[in-house]
Amino acid sequence: MKKFGLIAAVLALSLTACSFFNKDNLIENNVVESRQESAVYSCQVTLEGGSGKATVESPAEVSVTGENKTVKLVWSSSHYDYMLVDGVRFDNEATPEEHSVFTIPFSQFDKAFTVIGDTTAMSTPHEIEYTLTVYSPDNENEDAAAEKEVLSESASIKPDLSGYTYVSSLKLQYATEYSVDFYQDENGNQFSFITIGEGDAAQYFIYPEKAGTFKGNVKGATVLGAIDKTYLVSTSVMDLLESIDALSNVRLSGTDINDWYIPQAKKLMKSKDILYAGKYSAPDYELLLTEGCNLAIENTMIYHKPSVKEKLEALGIPVIVEQSSYEKNPLGRLEWIKFYGLLYNKMDEANDIFEKQVKRVGKVEEKSNTGLKVAVFSISSNGQVVVRRPGDYISTMVGMAGGNYVPTNINESEDTAVSTVKITMEDFYLQAADADVLIYNSTIEGELSSIDELVAKAEILADFKAVKENSVYCIEKSYFQRTSDVAELIEDIHNILVKEDESLSFIYQLED
Repeated sequence: MKKFGLIAAVLALSLTACSFFNKDNLIENNVVESRQESAVYSCQVTLEGGSGKATVESPAEVSVTGENKTVKLVWSSSHYDYMLVDGVRFDNEATPEEHSVFTIPFSQFDKAFTVIGDTTAMSTPHEIEYTLTVYSPDNENEDAAAEKEVLSESASIKPDLSGYTYVSSLKLQYATEYSVDFYQDENGNQFSFITIGEGDAAQYFIYPEKAGTFKGNVKGATVLGAIDKTYLVSTSVMDLLESIDALSNVRLSGTDINDWYIPQAKKLMKSKDILYAGKYSAPDYELLLTEGCNLAIENTMIYHKPSVKEKLEALGIPVIVEQSSYEKNPLGRLEWIKFYGLLYNKMDEANDIFEKQVKRVGKVEEKSNTGLKVAVFSISSNGQVVVRRPGDYISTMVGMAGGNYVPTNINESEDTAVSTVKITMEDFYLQAADADVLIYNSTIEGELSSIDELVAKAEILADFKAVKENSVYCIEKSYFQRTSDVAELIEDIHNILVKEDESLSFIYQLED
């Protein structure tokens, strides 16, 4: 035991000596980085070389610690697996579905240097040489500054339609978030001038291919030519395009195959006729350019990522932000089918579907109001109740079906563009405990199969009238991608109210 104790003491002394020796060496060689000041900047970055289709996000995050500098590069594609800088390999830091990310060193600001990126986008991996420049924080490169100036100028330009003759406007019965005016030029060619939204409205000019090259002066509006390779991000549009037989114009999707509930969309993605090109906030720019994308249809979520919209437009890809979600009337949302009929030369099909739906809804509205109360809601993971705002398209459907939507006393100080509102269970109980029908919204929290499953989310629901009377239903999750089926849901709700719910299209009753 004494021998073991002596060995332990000698070993401890040796380790201590080594520790002091190493520490002194580190201090002497000035590599104790914790004592050096670090700073993080947002710097402009340019990338040249290759096919010219690959890009990196700019500005990029730059870290400076003493003489050491690194830049975090986010590529326009998810297909880069490593980069070489001065022969040193740096592996991709992102997950397989995200854009490739590398943090690499560089020696000087404002000086071009060579890097190599290995891409797996082709049949076999290829190392491609690029020239990269990281600009100093106080030296924004001229191209980036000029681009900002152009964007600023174009935002203030209003289209000038002088020289064109107004012909007519597209008749819209319910939609209020877009308009279409038709004009002629001196040669008799007709043009479609589209306005989406109000205030800083987006405006588009559709020029017929038969008229040849566009020579008009419509500054401030986006001129749309061929749009047969669309990048479709807005899920609500897929069903409309399928309904008018226009899916051949969609080449790229912002929703992956497993997240589609539309069979034809799944089929086309499985056969690679439609390719997944990344979600709205992180599109695969390289794939979009490779596939010749000539239009991106986004929903209003893109306003949370304005840099993506600007990047698409800078790459020459026109962007349409459809605003059908702002329509209060469900038939107004459906009437956007005419918008896509115009875009893809399917107006006859669009008008036919719209008129048939309007007639079916009209037949239901002709019937007397039942006076029964209906609540459409879901329970969030933190126990809050998510309800439809009174006056949004789902609550309006309840009225069209002959019901009275509850709750009605909602705080309107919140963003009125949002169709759902979170309230406490106490507030929901006060306004909906006596509702005759409860309809669970499966969009976010998923579908339910039984009343027991619902009550497990909040025991107080057992005291609700509709629960006691077994009048609880659920909207199928697939419905919220079926934009063209307005009449079907209104008919479902009406049939529930009049006790004719043996056969429903998109709503099912929860098991007792």
